[in-house]
Amino acid sequence: MTDVTSLTVTATAEAAIKKLKKAEISVFNCRKKGAEFTFSVKDKHLKKVFAIFSKPCYNIRVTGESRRTHFIKRILTRAGLAAGAFAFVIAAAVSNAFVFKISVSGSGAYLASEVKRIIYESGAKEFTLLTHFDAPAATGKILALPQVTFCNIEKKGSILKVDVQVDEELGEKASLTSLVADKSGTVKNIVAICGTPNFSVGDKVNKGDTLISNYSIIGEEKAECLAVGYAELECGGRCEYFAEADTEENLKAAYSSALLYADEILTRTHTVKQAEGGIIYVIDFTYLHKLSINLK
Repeated sequence: MTDVTSLTVTATAEAAIKKLKKAEISVFNCRKKGAEFTFSVKDKHLKKVFAIFSKPCYNIRVTGESRRTHFIKRILTRAGLAAGAFAFVIAAAVSNAFVFKISVSGSGAYLASEVKRIIYESGAKEFTLLTHFDAPAATGKILALPQVTFCNIEKKGSILKVDVQVDEELGEKASLTSLVADKSGTVKNIVAICGTPNFSVGDKVNKGDTLISNYSIIGEEKAECLAVGYAELECGGRCEYFAEADTEENLKAAYSSALLYADEILTRTHTVKQAEGGIIYVIDFTYLHKLSINLK
């Protein structure tokens, strides 16, 4: 795009995008680095952007002048070319009004199905006019995906190009499998950031069941994607504790022994059985088991 200016502001990407979206300003070439957020806006929105971030704490500055600005400066000295250039811009705008293809590229291309789902939800689809597309919202959601550090959404001709970059070190560690239950239990919570959850809260699951599948449903089609999310299962366990006598102190120690098997105990009950030289506390307990995929 030739009519965009690059700006850098000291603010989080989420906070900056929220302010710009509220003002109905589209942003491009978004990148977060440390405490700074770099983005581009159309020249016509520059004054409004500087007004939004007018407080000294934001420290906003221009980091790249648009090619359109240079073009205008030259065309003012060549009045004979102005009419032709204007006609060209209008013709290009009309011819580029439709989107025929959505392309996802970059080191985060493996997130293509999830990125396209976000693009669709934000109002852009193939073979339609790009009139209701909320680019800032789409950019913010894509930047929120695991390992994503850069996102730029740009329309070139009839193609909507989405450049997604991820932290290469973290990306290499990403698992392309599904989240599978390693224990049997009852689902207490399940959250799929990417992928498709196969169970709901309250469902019983067995060891080996797929909790979150590595695919998304886009329209009526199933597309492979990175599974990202976590689940919490309520599981049951049993342990035994030997004591010389049935006392309150020994029972307390027996209950505490369940912590050797799980960190977050939910319920505990016990029975007592006789044993040579004393008794054995049989502790039945439930505990919360947490498992996740691609969240580190």
